[in-house]
Amino acid sequence: MKDDPHASIARYLRDRRESAGLTRAALSAAAGISPALIQKIEQGTRTPTVEALNSLFDVLEVPDLFRDHLVSLSYAARYDNSAPDTSGTVPATDLSLLNAIPYPASLQIYSTFDIVAANTAWEQYFPGLSAGTTLLEWMMLDPRSRVAMLDWHKQVHLCVYGFRVMSPGVVPQRRIDELVAACSQAAEWTEFWTTEPDAPTHLDSPVQRIRHPETGESVTMTMHALDYTIPRREWSLVVFSPVPDPS
Repeated sequence: MKDDPHASIARYLRDRRESAGLTRAALSAAAGISPALIQKIEQGTRTPTVEALNSLFDVLEVPDLFRDHLVSLSYAARYDNSAPDTSGTVPATDLSLLNAIPYPASLQIYSTFDIVAANTAWEQYFPGLSAGTTLLEWMMLDPRSRVAMLDWHKQVHLCVYGFRVMSPGVVPQRRIDELVAACSQAAEWTEFWTTEPDAPTHLDSPVQRIRHPETGESVTMTMHALDYTIPRREWSLVVFSPVPDPS
């Protein structure tokens, strides 16, 4: 069973307020929402309006990625926007698109970061992170991730944080528990899972330094996570493209 989506919103807003060092009274004054209403929202007994959410998001400096996700959760009980079930098969047209991309690219299911398919460039830059694997487990448990990702600690912390925020209400709790149990074998897991990154707003402008698989040099890349509109899919297309040289 999935978590109650309203409980997921409540938990995130409470955690974000506490991480920001704000009391309910201080958040109330800044957002223009009564402390009593904030308490009910954080307890999950009152469903917030989109207007109230946006006011809270502004004060709490919630990244756009999480804003969109939490707003979609607020409508989850009324609308079914789920993508069609493809039973794990990747259509040939999707694979053709993936393999036509010259940069590292993969198809991933959010927010468990399951890898559905990957092109050759992806497997060269991220050895071991191929179809059938999960990004979180690869980052936490495969030593090759620490070689490939030059800012491993910062990037993994951001990814774990995204999983912690975006999975409840979307991913079955049993699946969340499985991934947490597997990743907890890594020494850094407790830190990543229980703390907020220094700058979660970086999620809106994801730039990473990745080691070139042939030269070993640092390559700065921007990550693009693109959802399918036509045709609809349960996965997203994730592409890393080099940041252009300003000269």
